[in-house]
Amino acid sequence: MSLGPVAPALDHVRVTRAEGTSFRLTLARSTSGASTAPVVVLQPAMGMRARYYGPFAAALAAAGVHAVVVEQRGHEAEGGRLPGRDYDFGYAELLDDLESAMTMVRTQFPGAPAYLLGHSLGGQLAVMYAALHPGELAGIILVAASTPHWRHWGPRLLAASYLFPLAARVVGHFPGAQLRFAGREARGVMRDWGRLARTGRFVSGESGLAETDLPVLAVSIEGDWLGPVAAVDALVAKLPAATVSRVHVEQDGIDHFRWARQDEPVLPLITGWLSAVGATP
Repeated sequence: MSLGPVAPALDHVRVTRAEGTSFRLTLARSTSGASTAPVVVLQPAMGMRARYYGPFAAALAAAGVHAVVVEQRGHEAEGGRLPGRDYDFGYAELLDDLESAMTMVRTQFPGAPAYLLGHSLGGQLAVMYAALHPGELAGIILVAASTPHWRHWGPRLLAASYLFPLAARVVGHFPGAQLRFAGREARGVMRDWGRLARTGRFVSGESGLAETDLPVLAVSIEGDWLGPVAAVDALVAKLPAATVSRVHVEQDGIDHFRWARQDEPVLPLITGWLSAVGATP
């Protein structure tokens, strides 16, 4: 069933970058009023606007969990800049934004244990962030998040790892709408994505992955061609010290994106897992 109107109101706080652009955090505060409520910080998939996840954030709040959605660089509703020949960035800048977002989260929810929820590309960023900031997170939630390493996809992904960055360099940005993959993306993002797709190694944080000993919930979705099971498992395998709860869901009406607009099964999986790891709302 689709998420209907939910009671919790959504607030917004703005984070300004050193370059002068800015992005928003969408906040949904827990309706439980419990001082022990955890906060789930959602990092979107490549090309996705933060507003898409608003109903899911509100549903988490209604279930007793604080929720925050991070606006993605290049896809801000206002305050940002479109990727182009005169404005470029890569994974490093996306991680900088996430670091700034987490600083604001600690200000808004002091003392709340923070769980980073990464969707697709957001899952890659979540894993890198955890490796680069040991001890900061209480756990990681990966939904439809995988590594694009071609060995877990096939030779067409290897071809894309060269062609997509090349298209971005020629055009000045990646024309995702025309190529039916993501949106208008920065050249640097596609360069770093292509490197990961070719080598299986992140541009940052790779050396710290083996010591990242957090609880992890990893959810894959049946029939998800953008997050095949083998590629999801390969991303999880980068965290050998983690305590992993691995769930594969099969349900009509959900896919790589629509899980965030349904009231099940992902929402209760997250809240149930949070309770299981001791993050009681």
